[in-house]
Amino acid sequence: MTLGALPQTVEVRTLAAREVALAGVVDPARLTRLSTAIVAVNNPVVVNADFYRDEEARYVLALQVSAEVLVTCQRCLSTLEQTVTSETQLAVVWTDEQAGQLPPRYEPLVADAEIELWEVVEDELLLALPTFSYHSDADCGSKTGVQAPVRENEAESQASPEKDNPFSVLKTLKGDTNS
Repeated sequence: MTLGALPQTVEVRTLAAREVALAGVVDPARLTRLSTAIVAVNNPVVVNADFYRDEEARYVLALQVSAEVLVTCQRCLSTLEQTVTSETQLAVVWTDEQAGQLPPRYEPLVADAEIELWEVVEDELLLALPTFSYHSDADCGSKTGVQAPVRENEAESQASPEKDNPFSVLKTLKGDTNS
């Protein structure tokens, strides 16, 4: 399925009243805040936006966003490809007070007549990015030369209770050789 370009600005209440579904892509070059948080975006950002009214006549935007991004691995500092996805339901409200009264299943979207749909998509991608990105231990180890410890048997490591006492040097200084 080929997707067309997603409109930048939409009248969310009009689209919700008509129960419109939009599917499209956003050029990653247009998402400037996202580009500062990652290394690159491999493909256009895929967006599915369903506008509708719920059983209590709220204007709702069900948004699904997906992007393949390159981020920096925090261990080896090379690039790492990740797929970032987000699914959320945004209820359109006029004020912050109305936002506070929404049921927990909805996230508030404070808006007047129109919303910048690309900004909402960008916000969702930024929120979906992992806080820290890492390769697997084997992949990172091959790049840094440091391998994760291999634990063959947890019981063997717990069976040896004798460890070097960091205060044993004090015993020799004190002249205590009994223990």
